[in-house]
Amino acid sequence: MLTRILLICVGVLMVAQTRVYAYVDPGSGTLIWQILLGASFGVMFYLRRIIGWVRGLRSRKEEATSAKLSLQETEKERESVNGQVI
Repeated sequence: MLTRILLICVGVLMVAQTRVYAYVDPGSGTLIWQILLGASFGVMFYLRRIIGWVRGLRSRKEEATSAKLSLQETEKERESVNGQVI
C-alpha cells in the first residue's frame, strides 16, 4: 500500500514538471558536506553514550544477580554448618 502511494506521488511529480530558475553557489557543496559530517559525528557521539548507558544498566543487573546468588550460597553454607554436629 505504501509502495503504491509512493509510486503515485513520484509519477505525479514527474508529470507536473515546471521550469525552476535556481542558482547553486559553488560553496554550497562544501556546506552540505560540512552539515552531513557534523550530523554524522553528532549521531556517533550520542550513540556511543546511549550504548554505554545500556551496557551500564546491563552490568548493574548482572552484579545484582551475582550478588543475589552469592547471598543464597552463603545462606546454604550456613544451613549446612548449622545442621552438622561439631
